[in-house]
Amino acid sequence: MDKFSPEERHQLILNLLNSHNKVMATDLAIQLSATEATIRRDLRFLANEGLCKRIHGGALSLVPPTGTQEQRLANNNCEKQALAVAALSIIKKEQVLFLDASSTHMLLASLLPNDIGLTVVTNSPAIATRLLERQLIRTILIGGELNYAVGGAIDITAVEALNKFRFDLCFMGVCGWSSEAGFSAIYYQDAEFKRHAASKAGAIVALCTDDKIEALAPYPFLPSESLDYLICSPNNSELKEYFSQLDCTVITSNAV
Repeated sequence: MDKFSPEERHQLILNLLNSHNKVMATDLAIQLSATEATIRRDLRFLANEGLCKRIHGGALSLVPPTGTQEQRLANNNCEKQALAVAALSIIKKEQVLFLDASSTHMLLASLLPNDIGLTVVTNSPAIATRLLERQLIRTILIGGELNYAVGGAIDITAVEALNKFRFDLCFMGVCGWSSEAGFSAIYYQDAEFKRHAASKAGAIVALCTDDKIEALAPYPFLPSESLDYLICSPNNSELKEYFSQLDCTVITSNAV
């Protein structure tokens, strides 16, 4: 006889997904004193209800919409600030940077050195506004129809504008990352815009907060092996090991 009812198992699985973002059927079977067949049925049910995403042998949490760019700035602010500070170590003189619409990149924009001849291209008016304060940084704002949830222009006009540039570093906004699907975005247009921006970069950079790890948004746009620099917190040793094996430079922030 099962230790928990189906409803109790479903809630316990969701609790584990909320705290760990990823669960495996073999581990759940032990934790919940159930057979793997029972757990697989539970995961199918939860996936059909839109509460998780099935992967081979387990499930991932889904990335929910988290508000506007300004609203996202309040979430994990200290962690994001630490990531932005750590990212400064890879920025060199006279580089052309692309800052994708992202609350973490808003913080990075305010920290960029003012005296090394940087050019910054962005699709985010909020990032461009912060850069107005940095008079010696050349700032180029990509136009197009603004998507208020994303915080920037991601339509076909914005995509076509990217063809005018070649970036030394492309700082890519991250909605979710999983070992199964790589980096993913919540919105289809945003994923297409990010994919095109990445194609114009000498090197691709991701500043990844812990809540984005092993979480899946609907639209994958970049495989893990295409990333050149990962900036993350020091807490997740598995993530650092994963990307170090992909010939990706991993830089950790100071603990917050």
